[in-house]
Amino acid sequence: MRFGSLMLAPYAMLISALALFAALAVSAPAHAQVMARGYYNHVESRVSFFIPEVTDASQVTIENIMYEVMGNDGRIVPAVRHSYVDSRGTRHAVTSVDFQPFFEPHNSTVQYSMADAASNYRAMGKVIHDAGTRSDRIPAHQLHIELPNGNILYVLFILHQDDEMDQRRLVIAEAETAPRARQPGLFLASVGIINPEYFGTDADHTFWRVRYTPAGPPIHGAELVATQPWGLGQFEEVMSAGGEAVPE
Repeated sequence: MRFGSLMLAPYAMLISALALFAALAVSAPAHAQVMARGYYNHVESRVSFFIPEVTDASQVTIENIMYEVMGNDGRIVPAVRHSYVDSRGTRHAVTSVDFQPFFEPHNSTVQYSMADAASNYRAMGKVIHDAGTRSDRIPAHQLHIELPNGNILYVLFILHQDDEMDQRRLVIAEAETAPRARQPGLFLASVGIINPEYFGTDADHTFWRVRYTPAGPPIHGAELVATQPWGLGQFEEVMSAGGEAVPE
């Protein structure tokens, strides 16, 4: 059974994949932290997003799921899904799929993964917006879908490929709202990819999120640049995630 590009694998395959994921999880314990002003960060998933109501990382549900990758060498790979339902009933979810342990750079399956995921989501209802975009100058795609129950599903796909960082990751952010509810533009605009080299260090206010020069990121030679702070005003060190969110 598929949900967008998420699915439950056949029993035998699921057991095998879960065993693999368990082995990975032992070597990489999950760390999540909420920065000031509602920014939620998960270092291992490399995702960051903003939901004003979230004041503690424990409010966000973390699920280890299986993700079906299509293509010539498609397979089932582990992924991590972060979800939260706010007081207005808007469902937020951010799924991080790390292809790096399973696919070499420039693999065609990874290259087409964002297009494949978008195709699966289009089948969920009536498409009312469908457009390519960039998020922090990383290739991305947006979909707005009217679901059969009348709700609107807003989806942002981000495909981050960087040879220097050895990254191949698909991030899928979703927000499902009531038909006439306010659009979740702030949430979708906030979704970004953490740069663990700087996150939690003295430079985390300017380098913690991956951003690129206007020409990037090409698959070769992507160049990270200094960025704006993650909020406005003067910051105390205790307002940052500090070293607490960085695995030892």
